Amino acid sequence: MKIFLSFCLSLFFVSSVPADSNKFQKAYEMEKVSTLFAIPIYESSLSSANSSKMQKASVSRLFYLYKKHNKIIEALLLGSKYSSIIPSKEKAWIWKSLTEIYKPLSYSDLTNVYVLAIKAKPDSFQDLLDHLHSAGQTKLFEFTYIILYKRKQYETLAKMFEQDPSLSSSPLYEGVVNIKLNPEKGKEYLNSVGMEADKDNPTKSDLLYLLGLYFRALGDYDASARYFRMSASFHWGERSKMETAKSLALGGNFSEVCQNYNFPPSPNEEVGQIFYLICTKKDKEFLKEIQPSLSSLGAREGGEFFQKVNSSLEKWQ
Repeated sequence: MKIFLSFCLSLFFVSSVPADSNKFQKAYEMEKVSTLFAIPIYESSLSSANSSKMQKASVSRLFYLYKKHNKIIEALLLGSKYSSIIPSKEKAWIWKSLTEIYKPLSYSDLTNVYVLAIKAKPDSFQDLLDHLHSAGQTKLFEFTYIILYKRKQYETLAKMFEQDPSLSSSPLYEGVVNIKLNPEKGKEYLNSVGMEADKDNPTKSDLLYLLGLYFRALGDYDASARYFRMSASFHWGERSKMETAKSLALGGNFSEVCQNYNFPPSPNEEVGQIFYLICTKKDKEFLKEIQPSLSSLGAREGGEFFQKVNSSLEKWQ
């Protein structure tokens, strides 16, 4: 019965959208190949939707896939923007998941700060900053940070740090934002923080990680990979492994990546899954099937890795 209902719903979604909805049709076809890699095409479909029916269809499929692949922040932002389309019980799932992740914060702790974070802009963030000060909770700041970062509010974050550098005890958050906005500003920040021997291992790891990001932003992928490797020697080994692999791949050194690292399946994360397909499964045919998704990912801000994989596929044929 469930299979029959699923089939009927699929027919409904495909037949009920406008005839010119090429991106939606491509996303729907990609779902049959990979639900994970259908997501970027549905996102592209939504961004260019020219009718309410097209919009509703894209939002419905996207929310379902975000939930399937545990992309909770994406589901939260989608549910906020298209509140009338997402059922109330699905919104409840989001907040239940977030309270589990950000324990001991309560539902009201998260929703109160979210209301402020979703509206914050470079010229309007004081209420949010005051709220974070009064709460004084690290996890509340971390939640706020990821909301603003996903909203691409890098300038807002930079101004918040400028006004109050004590928002986080870790240099990671401010460093990432500075490098994102301007690599040279990021370098100045790293010089101001320093690399004294008395810093704890997680902080040393974060600083070396930031140097890896800095050199990647400059296009020096060898230096970037070197600093990411050094970062792993202090802490956060899995993070450093993935970032080292990305920098090596951006430099065209896929063979070195595959020789030095093992990649298990990563069904909810695109970069990890791509390395699994390249290095572990060696499934070039599947990679070719998801090329439309790689193109969508590559067209975005920070999409250079996906562009590199896409262009390399031509050489691997």
